[in-house]
Amino acid sequence: MWPFSLIKTYNAAYSDKALSKITRKMGYEFDMNLYYYYYLSEIKNWSTHISNTRKFITDCARRCCGRHKCVVLGSGCCIDVPVLELSRMFDTVLLVDLVHPDKVVKKMSEFKNVKFIAEDVTKIVAETFNSINRYKDFCVDVLISSPNYSLEDSIGKLGEADFVVSDNMLSFLSYPIVKHLSKLELIDDISSRYLEEFIHRYHLSILPKGKSCIISPVSEKKFNQEGLEMYDKSIVYIPIETVKDSQTWTWNFSDSLADRVEYNVKAWEY
Repeated sequence: MWPFSLIKTYNAAYSDKALSKITRKMGYEFDMNLYYYYYLSEIKNWSTHISNTRKFITDCARRCCGRHKCVVLGSGCCIDVPVLELSRMFDTVLLVDLVHPDKVVKKMSEFKNVKFIAEDVTKIVAETFNSINRYKDFCVDVLISSPNYSLEDSIGKLGEADFVVSDNMLSFLSYPIVKHLSKLELIDDISSRYLEEFIHRYHLSILPKGKSCIISPVSEKKFNQEGLEMYDKSIVYIPIETVKDSQTWTWNFSDSLADRVEYNVKAWEY
């Protein structure tokens, strides 16, 4: 049994029923529960990452000019989101993700200015799901060149905010999409890399410059049962090596002998 159920509260582009179908079919609800399961199993190992993320978001929020609206993209279980601090700094705090745990929504109900929005902000998730059914000969080029993305619409919505947080979205946004396409045998390694790079660039392009901050794992290191390193690979495929004034730390994601994984996390203002 997974730790908790999930609810969808609001979506501007799709009905609750349609969004629920997409997230269920593409495994987002399962992945959210699995993420929380890892958190419960690895609380001590996650503490540094959680503390660093909360502090970085809070410090960036203090430096922003406006105090009306804050948007957190990828709020998920709110494990590393400083909701209390943000609710005190801004008139309205919008927590945005495809799915929201009902336990978290209930817990946050004490903050009257905090609202949950279930929305596919980039539209990439829904477009992936719909393209699979729309085109007999699906390919990544068709998905990337879809006319259904509205960059102007996304930028407009986020541009109204005084402060925008991208919390673990940059690298993890592409993972469920690639996993779903791989399961259906619709994508190979080369196309996967091509699609991930597009998703990373697109996500970055919708963030309003000068009032956003990004926290994201940028590389993944995995070890075998003997503790020997199996690989150390990049998981963000856009040039961020030259980002100025960034902070970095190690996220010990899983420390079990059978599944030891570490992430190198980078955080910066955008």
